[in-house]
Amino acid sequence: MTDETNDEAPPVQLWTRDGFMGAHSVVTRSTYAPDYVSVQGPHAPRRAVLDRLTPDDWDDAQALPTIVATSRLGVRLLVSGRRKPMPYVVRNVEADEIHFIQSGTVRFETDVGSLTAEEGDFVCIPKAIAYRYQPTGEAMRSVIVESPSALKLTPPAPTGMINVARDVTYAKVGPDIPAGGPTKLVLKCADGENTVFTMPHDPLSLGVQLSESVPVWKINLCKIQVLTYLPEGGPPSQFLSSGTGDVLMFNLSSRTSGRPPIHINADFDEVICYVRGPGAWGGCSDPGTLTWVPKGVIHHGPSEDVPETYQAWLLETRATLRWTPKAIAASQLMETGEYGPHPSAGK
Repeated sequence: MTDETNDEAPPVQLWTRDGFMGAHSVVTRSTYAPDYVSVQGPHAPRRAVLDRLTPDDWDDAQALPTIVATSRLGVRLLVSGRRKPMPYVVRNVEADEIHFIQSGTVRFETDVGSLTAEEGDFVCIPKAIAYRYQPTGEAMRSVIVESPSALKLTPPAPTGMINVARDVTYAKVGPDIPAGGPTKLVLKCADGENTVFTMPHDPLSLGVQLSESVPVWKINLCKIQVLTYLPEGGPPSQFLSSGTGDVLMFNLSSRTSGRPPIHINADFDEVICYVRGPGAWGGCSDPGTLTWVPKGVIHHGPSEDVPETYQAWLLETRATLRWTPKAIAASQLMETGEYGPHPSAGK
């Protein structure tokens, strides 16, 4: 897709290390760098719409969420679309998890308390916290990010970007889960070699909360403020990161901003979830559209200054992602100008 935003100035190409925080280089190009005719191999930009990807737990209550992408560093991307309650309990022994609720209302029960998440909520479930979830209506859709390194809220302006006292909700212990009978507990590992214990009682049946600190929390995307630097906008700021800095998450919703530069991100894969409009984000107008640009792939990206507004979030990861065959079958190659389907995708 050829850039026609400015016929007078030659296109500028930006190369950066560590996102926008490290070394950089700027050159002009005589052509529009994001254009490509075709591509072969796994390191190619893709897009998928969640409603067109049927996760395993949609029809099979016993199934775990479906893996969309994996990496050698243990960072994984999954999707869930459960219509029935989980009949077992899961404990991820290798990764923290962030569940983003794209649609529906979801009840999470954990071994530190319970909470109900709604559309637009991020739910944090740290490593080794047992949990299960279920839709409170007919169905739900979620995107799950797994990180071997601990995840926490790290906004650069904690008193202005996130109002922790008002907008972060923590799980609470209640008397609503009976001890019950034998319950399966699945210890989940990134290599797929899960271990299943049969417990004599429900491990999520609790007594009282004794500590002030609660590791399971939620916050809604609309409660995370977007930061902008007038007149051009500048890069977004992360609201969540891993302890190693290998995983960063940003609110990429519409804001006063110029169009991003043509960019080569040397260190991070970029996954963006266009959540909903009313406004379109470039070539993304279907709610729950996932886009992926691998590190080192030239991209431009749509303007974020959309009068009708939209909601979106960005995941940056140093891990090089590889989409699974099932995810590839339900996705399309993507052009990296406006993030629409690549012209070759229909051939």
